[in-house]
Amino acid sequence: MTTRLKIVSALLLLSVFAAPGALQSQCSRVGWVASVTPGCGAMIIDLDNGSVLRAVGGVETLYGGKTIRFASQPAILPAGCQPDGFQVVALTCVSDTLPCTAQFTHVTNALNSFTISFNAEVYDPSSQQCSWIFGDGASASGANVQHTFPNEGYYQVCLTVADAFGCSTQHCKNVWVSQQNPNWCGYDVYATAVGTELIGKVSPLGSGSWNLESVTWYNSKTNQILGNSPDLTYTLPGNGNYLICAEYTTKNPDDNAICTTTRCQQLNITEPGCYSYAIANQTDFCPNFFAPVCGCDGQTYLNECEAMNNGLTGWWAGECGSSSSCGSDLNFKVVGGNPVNGYTVRFFNLTSGDYNLTQLDFGDDSPICEASQWDSIEHVYTEGGIYRANLTAWKPNNCVSSVTKLIVTDAINLSSSQVPGMTDYVMPGDANGDKKANVHDLLNLGNAYSFSGPPRPNASSSWTPQFAPNWTANTAGVNTKHADCDGNGLVNEFDADPIEQHYAPLDTQAVLHLPGAPKVWVEFAQDTIVVTPANVATLEISADLMVGSEAAPAMGIYGLAFALKYPEVARHDPDADYEDNSFFGITNHFLWLPKDIHSRRQMDMGFVRKNGSTVSGYGRLAKIVFQADFIIIVDVVDRTSSSLIPFTVDVRSLKAVDADGNELTLSVPAIQDTLWLKVEQLTSTETPSNEPQVMVFPNPATDQVSVLCPEGDLQRVEVINALGQTVQRLELSGGRSLRLSTEGWSKGMFTLRLQTGQGIVEKRLLVH
Repeated sequence: MTTRLKIVSALLLLSVFAAPGALQSQCSRVGWVASVTPGCGAMIIDLDNGSVLRAVGGVETLYGGKTIRFASQPAILPAGCQPDGFQVVALTCVSDTLPCTAQFTHVTNALNSFTISFNAEVYDPSSQQCSWIFGDGASASGANVQHTFPNEGYYQVCLTVADAFGCSTQHCKNVWVSQQNPNWCGYDVYATAVGTELIGKVSPLGSGSWNLESVTWYNSKTNQILGNSPDLTYTLPGNGNYLICAEYTTKNPDDNAICTTTRCQQLNITEPGCYSYAIANQTDFCPNFFAPVCGCDGQTYLNECEAMNNGLTGWWAGECGSSSSCGSDLNFKVVGGNPVNGYTVRFFNLTSGDYNLTQLDFGDDSPICEASQWDSIEHVYTEGGIYRANLTAWKPNNCVSSVTKLIVTDAINLSSSQVPGMTDYVMPGDANGDKKANVHDLLNLGNAYSFSGPPRPNASSSWTPQFAPNWTANTAGVNTKHADCDGNGLVNEFDADPIEQHYAPLDTQAVLHLPGAPKVWVEFAQDTIVVTPANVATLEISADLMVGSEAAPAMGIYGLAFALKYPEVARHDPDADYEDNSFFGITNHFLWLPKDIHSRRQMDMGFVRKNGSTVSGYGRLAKIVFQADFIIIVDVVDRTSSSLIPFTVDVRSLKAVDADGNELTLSVPAIQDTLWLKVEQLTSTETPSNEPQVMVFPNPATDQVSVLCPEGDLQRVEVINALGQTVQRLELSGGRSLRLSTEGWSKGMFTLRLQTGQGIVEKRLLVH
């Protein structure tokens, strides 16, 4: 850990002031609040470059000792504040969440070469939890740890960094433990090779290092001298395994004390090929799903994880011999570079036949290269490692082919610990990458509307992981390829179909009431409805779904999604209707999806614009009409002994986004609007007092009919058609109610002969 980070961690005190998940993409810098002066802003140290800023705007929630992620723009120092020479800015974005990265350094102990100190490179050890696995069965936790290994050899050391905001990431690398002199004499030794070009460097560990008196580089296996300067370049004779060593001497300028030591680095020099044993890792776990790739060895693998674990360096999307493998191919050569200036890689387009367009993803989050006709392209990787490069080609016959190659920049990175993780696969209907399909995905679809990219090879509507080349754009932090739910290369309204096909209900999380924030709620047209046997067949409960108010309007809304939880007395499939004069405007400017899940008494709703412009204001989102289930109303009255039943609809799992997919803060009222169902007498005044009192409704019926016996003890039901034939008979064991399905019945008049404990009664029923 650097001195700067040690100072920060010693003074750090974390206090959450931004809601989890509210991190905005423009918060790209990380800083430590050194001090706050009321009226004159805060002193902030940028933890990436060490610059000091005077922030005079957006600092209301800051205090000294706080670590933040932020963005800023130039500002003017307020009158009366003393200038101090630092850049004056106003904060445009502030968040508690810190970058989700895991990197570490290690230093060998000067007294025991098997003891190594590990330092996690994190911004805030008080909020970012670090856990270690050392590869020998031992583990530890903490930002700075020390471990003693049992024997000489390579150990895979893994650091996992997590925090309270959902970050969890891991970084692993092989650490060499040996019996050589552990004393570094205040200097670090680095050696690698780009192709056969050997690069070495002996550099001081800090400003207090002694003077470097001499350096001798040599090949430990042959004892051949390679050079005598701190910076080494040397052309190795060819491929093979090398142990490159530097023997160097340092002198203390104060008392002329001498320190001499030797440090070595093992290197494996190979030409790129289809297979590399150095990256094979068949003990690693791969997910067991079928997203086949055709390996460069001509074998089909279950998915690309299996191909990488078997040591392959290249593969095509789809099974070997499939029609989708229509000629795309790629080769590369690392033509030069070093750890300081980066590594230059030349890519060669080997795609056969005619093609309209190619897309080359370099695999390092740099912009994707699109070109029609090209032979070679050069790209610089700023850091050493293994990268997954992907070339996708479109052909005139609409065949799309995709080939992937692993790029190893230099020899020191040729190991299984450097192999990148598996591709971010697409699940059709999962537009936001959370492995579920629901109205939250409709928001990402609207943010990405009209974007285009390479079609998905072997696309299908099946709910299974499918390989897809990355697109040039991201929406809400997710590659836009996920919004192409049907895989045709264009995001439009048809991509909502896989969402409905694979729909999974929203988790109904309660929404906090936030005073002053715009609200979303259900507003009923009436306060009370009287329920009787006479009106139950036509009883409707109308409500408006509302957002914002004159005092607290909803600003900059592009999409809105939530779940409505309605009471048990409501029948399935409430009607939801949108009118063109409602909040989101005319229907051809937005997408919307209502989805009822009656088993959960839940209706999910999603609204999102598709023209790039947001909406601000307040008003009605949609109109909802519920129908009451009279039998359940009767049951509720029985259970509660009350003729008044409250009807409320809660808003849950509320999510709102702007045009860039950033989440916005909305709330719900402190008290939800309530409609009261007032239930009057359940007996029928039309039935003679000496007959059993039985009601049949609705009548006429369409798909089902309910039978209610207020006195209870319903024992048998016979259904008799107009010809006097018994078409259905049910033997019952008592009870007050029964629901019959009339689907499949012929249209016309039927007689229901009902046997109760009080006798037999017949009712006429018309079926439409």
